[in-house]
Amino acid sequence: MASHQFICFLAMISLMIINISANMACHPDDLKGLNDFKAGIHSDTSGRLSKWIGQDCCNWPGISCNSTTNRVVEIYLPGHYVSGEDESPNFVSSTMSGSISLSISLLTSLQVIDFNKLVGLTGQIPESIGVLKNLRELNLQTNQISSTIPESVFTLTSLTTLNLENNHLTGEISENIGNLQALQKLFLSNNSFTGKIPVSITKLHSISTIHLEINQLVVIPDSIGYLTSLSSLSISNNQLTGPIPSCLGNIKQLQILKVNNNNFSVEMLPTSICGLTELSVLFVSQNKIHGPLPGCLSSFKYLLDVDIPFKRTVTLPMGVHK
Repeated sequence: MASHQFICFLAMISLMIINISANMACHPDDLKGLNDFKAGIHSDTSGRLSKWIGQDCCNWPGISCNSTTNRVVEIYLPGHYVSGEDESPNFVSSTMSGSISLSISLLTSLQVIDFNKLVGLTGQIPESIGVLKNLRELNLQTNQISSTIPESVFTLTSLTTLNLENNHLTGEISENIGNLQALQKLFLSNNSFTGKIPVSITKLHSISTIHLEINQLVVIPDSIGYLTSLSSLSISNNQLTGPIPSCLGNIKQLQILKVNNNNFSVEMLPTSICGLTELSVLFVSQNKIHGPLPGCLSSFKYLLDVDIPFKRTVTLPMGVHK
């Protein structure tokens, strides 16, 4: 009898070990996707990828998993990050060189991809990224990603943040960007985008930040004023022409407006700008704007930083940097 109980006890222990091992193991698709990504990186000064060993990928540096499904939901490998204990944090600056593997599409539960400021990522954004329908954040800022943005990116309708600034991206910004109805933050600055700012951008009714500066964009849609949730709009250092759209005055929550270093041509700023009473930053210099500064700006109590090309005829609020 005792022998039978002992055998049952061993069986239970064995089953528990098997279950624990199964729970620790990575999903085969996630494991392959991560290992293929690692294989595409030929330099990692942080050493984080050298710790990607075994099959328990949920405990690898930079990887987070869903506690129920054990599927990978986040790859967080920024170039600047905090390491060490909370009591003695260590601020690390690192780089990675290589390209993003096509197999990243195997991680179908991914919600966050953050490779910002790794500096050395090259090649294209994989077209296969479009299968990651749960993706909420794609951050490839400050790398050397080239070519155009694949159309598949604009099918990622769960995206709330798209940050591709400081890369070598080219071509026009697709009209399909209007499909990203959940998007809140869009950063495409410091690339080589050409053509018009797509009219469909005005469909992004949840958007709070649009930064498109330092490109070669030529037209801004008049309907930009429909984006009433915007708090920051930076379109400086492009080749934008025509008048500054008067409909900008509809964006009552706007705090930062940078349109400097373009080819806007107008006698004076539109009077509708008087509706932007939340402005803290206003950059309009290096355009063909000749008229006086609207008198209403003297009453803007949050205005701290102003860059204007013409003679002021009003007194700006105290403390304004000019």
